[in-house]
Amino acid sequence: MAINNLLLSDKVLIKKNKDKSLFIQKAFGEKSKTDYVLDLIEAYYLMEKGKLELEDKQGKTIELDELLKVGEKKIQDFYKKYLVYSDLRERGFVVKTGFKFGFDLRVYPKGKKPGEEHTQWVISVKGQNDKINFIELSRKVRLSANIKTKLMFAVVDSENDINYYECIRITP
Repeated sequence: MAINNLLLSDKVLIKKNKDKSLFIQKAFGEKSKTDYVLDLIEAYYLMEKGKLELEDKQGKTIELDELLKVGEKKIQDFYKKYLVYSDLRERGFVVKTGFKFGFDLRVYPKGKKPGEEHTQWVISVKGQNDKINFIELSRKVRLSANIKTKLMFAVVDSENDINYYECIRITP
C-alpha cells in the first residue's frame, strides 16, 4: 500500500518522502514534533499547481474544490487569504500563515526562508468593503512593532485584484 499525503482537520500531513524534500527545499510547510505538515492555504496552492495529491483518512482522493470547502469552513475568508498568499508566492516571496502572531500571513524577504531571516511583513487580509476601526488598527500596528516587522494590509477587491498598503507608526 502506498504512503499518501493525508488531510487532517486543519492541516495536511505529508507522508510521501519525495513531496517532503521538495516542500522543504521550497519552504512550504514545517516540521512538527514527529511529522511534516502544511497549512490548508499552502496545500490549496500546491494542489492548484498540480504539486500535491491528498487523501482523507478513509483513503478517498480529495479534489481541489473539496479542499476549498474545508478551508472555507476552517478559516474565515479562506479564499481571499489564499489569493494574497498565491500572489506573494508568485512574486517570489516565502509566505507562512501568521495566525499565532495575530495576523493572516507572514512574508519573508525574497530568497530567504524562516530561520534564515526575520519576517519582512505581517499581512492582514481584508475585502474592499471590510471595515477596520482605530482600536484594531492601533493593536495591529503595535503588535507588528513588538515583533519588529512591518504591517501591511492586503485589500482584495470584487474582481480579486489585490492592493497592498503598508502601515507604519510615526512617533513625534
